[in-house]
Amino acid sequence: MYAESTGRKIWNVIYPVLALFVLYFAVVYGGIFLFTSASCAANGTLDDYMGKYFSIVAVIGLIIVTIVESIFFKNDYVVQSQSFKKKPLYLVSILLLGAAFSHGLNLLVSLFNINGIFDSYEAVEAEIFAPGVIFVIIRAVILAPIAEELVFRGLVFRRMKNYTSFWPAALVSSALFGLYHMNLAQGIYAFIFGIVLCEVYRRFNHLLAPMLLHFAANVLSVILTYTNAEYASQTMYIIFMVLTFAVSFAIYWFVIRKAKTE
Repeated sequence: MYAESTGRKIWNVIYPVLALFVLYFAVVYGGIFLFTSASCAANGTLDDYMGKYFSIVAVIGLIIVTIVESIFFKNDYVVQSQSFKKKPLYLVSILLLGAAFSHGLNLLVSLFNINGIFDSYEAVEAEIFAPGVIFVIIRAVILAPIAEELVFRGLVFRRMKNYTSFWPAALVSSALFGLYHMNLAQGIYAFIFGIVLCEVYRRFNHLLAPMLLHFAANVLSVILTYTNAEYASQTMYIIFMVLTFAVSFAIYWFVIRKAKTE
């Protein structure tokens, strides 16, 4: 065996993220170019394209990313624990933690957003949920958790953890996860949530664990967005935010933290 150079280690950590950006945005902006050209020929506008075609090319982009990043992941010969999938308590706890913590974190981000710190958050959220519900489910609920967990936990976090320790790996992978969202409010949310995803991955040693956590978070976000759920008062808003964090901590402390997988 040979010792890898520092440059080689950095490249091993970074290139999955570069591949994600290149593949995904090449498909999305390539689609923008093609469909915008067609729209212009038919006296359409870019807004027409965004409403009709963005969700299609975004789904195609995520499918391509998932295939390529899966190859990278398999080439690492990763040995994953299978025991947690046989324990319903772990599966249910992961789903509940994902829903509770992500909602509490969203409430916290939105609370700051009220004061005008994150003015672009609502615009980005509206863009994400503009397409029909079917495309939102395919993109945000199914493909995004798979593709993003492959990149940021399965490759970036795990590889860096092999070179350093948990916290440097979790902070770097979560920071890259935040930058990937290209929006301040979502970036802060993704950074904090990314650390939780890394911890769940560490505890269960199987990439399905953070995928399920991510899935639960996105499912709840889609449901709340389409139902336009609101709180009766800011007091109830804050109380519920505190409760979701309390529930999240209890689930982690009494179940996730004690998880022992092969």
